[in-house]
Amino acid sequence: RHWQKLREESAARVVLTSLLACLPAGPRVYFLKGGYETFYSEYPECCVDVKPISQEKIENERALISQCGKPLLNVNYRPAYDQGGPVEILPFLYLGSAYHASKCEFLANLHITALLNVSRRTSEACTTHLHYKWIPVEDSHTADISSHFQEAIDFIDCVRENGGKVLVHCEAGISRSPTICMAYLMKTKQFRLKEAFEYIKQRRSVISPNFGFMGQLLQYESEILPSTPTPQPPSCQGEAAGSSLLGHLQTLSPDVQGAYCTFPASVLAPVPTHSTVSELCRSPVATATSC
Repeated sequence: RHWQKLREESAARVVLTSLLACLPAGPRVYFLKGGYETFYSEYPECCVDVKPISQEKIENERALISQCGKPLLNVNYRPAYDQGGPVEILPFLYLGSAYHASKCEFLANLHITALLNVSRRTSEACTTHLHYKWIPVEDSHTADISSHFQEAIDFIDCVRENGGKVLVHCEAGISRSPTICMAYLMKTKQFRLKEAFEYIKQRRSVISPNFGFMGQLLQYESEILPSTPTPQPPSCQGEAAGSSLLGHLQTLSPDVQGAYCTFPASVLAPVPTHSTVSELCRSPVATATSC
């Protein structure tokens, strides 16, 4: 309970209080008594680097906290799904987030000519000189995204046929827009769902369509792609081979057929079920040579 002795306006106290309130049943939260510098001095082998913070910076942060009542967010921070830039799925098809779609320099560098937005919010950024289409879809397992597959595919194909490039995006580029890209690969490239998912995952590792969307993609696969043929059982193959052999024998000349079909009567004699190995070796089946 050492952290409870911290001042109410301290950054550590605010952060700890928020974590405890937001994660009542989640992972345990630990407070590093003495701070990082003390821990570094006692256990340097467990630390990578120490970055001392100036007293002036500490005082400035405290002043901001006391004025706002809560710590300020770092405006330069971007989550993993917004880092980097849009990824190329096909030479004319790119996948990214709303942040990527708002950065005109990204779009210009990649020669993007169209945007396909499948989030709930429309955007006016960088859309004045681009071909823009908005298909509002909720990122929910109950949302119907499959009804928009053909509309999205037609738009992408239209951009491609006109020599352009399209960026498909939603809010984070994790669920809705990857689903659209997978549907496009399945429809135009005959990818199976698993193949389409792995193909896009290799290019944008953060994708994770919700279960509802994956179920709709699976249904879409069954509608547009032929089912995998079921291999015939060995017995059926044996029967087919036997029929083929019989047909071949029936095409032989009469002389060959007669020679083949002349068996000694002893060959047709049944072999006892419990015959010994020596008896079987002496049986007419094994010794007959008139064939």
